[in-house]
This record gives sequence, C-alpha cells and structure tokens, in this order.
Amino acid sequence: MKRIAGLLIAVGLVLNGCVAKSEPEPAYQVESFPLAAASWPLQSLLQNLHRQLSPDPDWLPPEASGSTQAAWRSLIQVVNPQPRMILAYEPSTAMRRELQDYDTLWQAQTIGYDALVMITGSENPVDSLSLDQIRDIYAGKITNWNQVGGLDQPIRIYAQDENSGLQTAFERQVMQGVPMVNPTLEWVYERAGVVRQAVAAFTPTSDALGFSSRLLVSQVNPSPDLKLLRVNGASANAKTLENGKYPLKLPVLLASNTASDATIAGITDWLLSVPGQRWLSDQGLFPAQ
Repeated sequence: MKRIAGLLIAVGLVLNGCVAKSEPEPAYQVESFPLAAASWPLQSLLQNLHRQLSPDPDWLPPEASGSTQAAWRSLIQVVNPQPRMILAYEPSTAMRRELQDYDTLWQAQTIGYDALVMITGSENPVDSLSLDQIRDIYAGKITNWNQVGGLDQPIRIYAQDENSGLQTAFERQVMQGVPMVNPTLEWVYERAGVVRQAVAAFTPTSDALGFSSRLLVSQVNPSPDLKLLRVNGASANAKTLENGKYPLKLPVLLASNTASDATIAGITDWLLSVPGQRWLSDQGLFPAQ
C-alpha cells in the first residue's frame, strides 16, 4: 500500500512538473499593422494596441488626430484609397453626411465602452445630479446650483465642439432633442484678422458643469481639481454600466473604410475575444459583451 501511494505521489510530481513547464499560448499578432488614427482621448489606446499586436522597436506613435471628426475624416480617401482603421466615438450627423458625400463605405464595430461623465470643480458641494436635472440645466430651466442642492451661484455650463463624439453622445443620450442654451464661449484667433467664438476649454471651478469621457479625465488627463458627479445616484463602473444604473454609456468604435481587409478583421475579432476584452479592461474600458 505504501508503495502504491509512493507511485501516485511520484506521478503527481511528474504531472505537476509538466504543467509548470508548458508554454503559454502565443499572443495574437499581425505582421503589418494597418494605417490607423484615433481621436485624442483614444490615442494612447491605439498606441498600446499597436505595441500589443505588432511589436516594432522602430515604430513611432502617430500624431494625435485631435478630434473625433478628424479621425473619421481620415477614412475619406478619394485618391489611391488604402485600408485604414480608426478608434473613435460615434460620428456626428454632419460627419455621417460628409462620409456619404465622399462615397466612403465605412463600417464600425463596438469593441468596448467608455462612459460619458459629468464634471465640476472639486470644491463644489454637489455630488450627484439626475439625468433630468442635467437636461434642465443645459436647456436653461435650472440656472443656479442652489436649485440642485448646491451653493447660491449661477451654473456655468461647458459643452464640446459640435462635431465632437462627446457632444454627439451628450445630445443623443442627455438632451434627447431638447435644444442646448448658453454654453461658455471664448474668442478664438484663427489667423490675422479672423476671430470667431467657440466653446471654451473647461475650467474646474465650483460653479462649472461640463462633460467628458471617463477614460480622458481618469487616465489620459487626470486632475485633482476635477470632481466626477454621480448620475442618477450611480458612479460609472463596469457593474453600473452593465446593469443600467449608470445611464451614459459611451461606445468605443473600431471603424474602417473596408469590409475586406483580413488584418483589420483579425484585429477586430481579437479585441472582441476573451483575451482582447481582458486587455481592453486593463486599458480602462468596459467590456462590450
């Protein structure tokens, strides 16, 4: 009996040794990464994706596209079109029309989710707003923070550029067709003799209210002067986005100007796989499935 037990222990040790020495499955890689662009909040995600799937010591990160509109415009190639992919938020109605005008046969897949977040200054005593309150503030029905439990001071509202993916998502998910009024503006000097007004860069004071992406304010450009407000009593996290308690999901799209490029299709499939979704989670996004 002792001899049998000894044999079993020996077999177990051998098996354990085999398991310990087994090589992990190789990570998915592509021989040549496609032409790619991303809006600024997703630029680091694109750079990390390149390093993950196509290690190249001589590769230099591309210039940030600077806006969702610029990223989508990179898909428009009238002369010598080449397969191209982008990481971006949803295009505006005007951008969709522009893609259509240039006969760009684009397609897009949601690979994960960011969250649209409401931001204010860290000194603001208000911690939470309802979706209805946010809509009423941007519609001009609520104008003072004391109407939502804050200090007696006017609410200074900030918006994004009209073709921004964040502005597009905010208008669709929050405003729902209600016109937005009186965002904070600033003078922009384009060139000598040409001045125009545009939406102002957000200033994190206690009277300010704006919106951004969770990825941008928590990882890409964090600031101790910012406060992320709860919406309908919920903070933005994987659980609240999945169960719907946090209402402002922000789809992150992998879009391309072709349906036939095998490399872009392979990258998309990998990002939607279990390892790919785990990798996106490590990058700060929430699962697509």
